[in-house]
Amino acid sequence: MYFDQAQFGKRLKELRLLRGITQEKMAEVFRCTTDHVGRMERGREGCSIDLLVEIAVYFNVSTDYLLMGNGSDRVDEWSEKQLICRKFILYERNCSDII
Repeated sequence: MYFDQAQFGKRLKELRLLRGITQEKMAEVFRCTTDHVGRMERGREGCSIDLLVEIAVYFNVSTDYLLMGNGSDRVDEWSEKQLICRKFILYERNCSDII
């Protein structure tokens, strides 16, 4: 069982399309370039662990699913603490330009 960058990219693109957002919107949400999003989706480039976690939180999937395609693709049960952390991460990421 090895990490397959191309499969990661396919899963990422599928999640983006299911969410109904463009590569441009995804790049805006994660504060990266559309080129980076495209290269990740094509399996040509990876991402940092921080970005991986943000992607998992945004799309409500596990990092295990993103990386390996294992397990349930959706994280349906979030504890209250996890929900607060999830909201904070996205809020902090969107507001850091203001600070």
